[in-house]
Amino acid sequence: MDRVYLDMCSLKRPFDDQRQPRVRTEASAVAAIIARAESGEIELVRSPAHLVENDANPREDRRLATALWIDGAAVEVALDEQAESRAGHLVELGFAPLDALHVALAERAGARWLVTCDDRLIKLAARLADTLRTTVALPPDVAWGQHP
Repeated sequence: MDRVYLDMCSLKRPFDDQRQPRVRTEASAVAAIIARAESGEIELVRSPAHLVENDANPREDRRLATALWIDGAAVEVALDEQAESRAGHLVELGFAPLDALHVALAERAGARWLVTCDDRLIKLAARLADTLRTTVALPPDVAWGQHP
């Protein structure tokens, strides 16, 4: 079964201003990914990075709603020495530290996809795709099967 790692910007997408078509499409796609996980079609992955990043959210309503999605993930990956080392290597390749940690944890969990709404992360991951063990993709690509 395919595993999917939603980064925090994708988990927060449903709370963004829905008047923009891209935001609305990505929010619908995130909801579809969560629905696929709830039906048992895919497995969502949660990590310590999710918890730390979500706990820093000052908006309690968003923090609590996101925590429910994180808690519902079927697969939990731990931050271990291997993931920390991999994250350090990814930072050396140009990833922002938190992005590097999410990618390393997604890889460690065996996630087929890391889903993000972050254009910078998408572009960098595409450029370095040969060095990654998980595919970094936009929510619509994973939700509706547009990504290999």
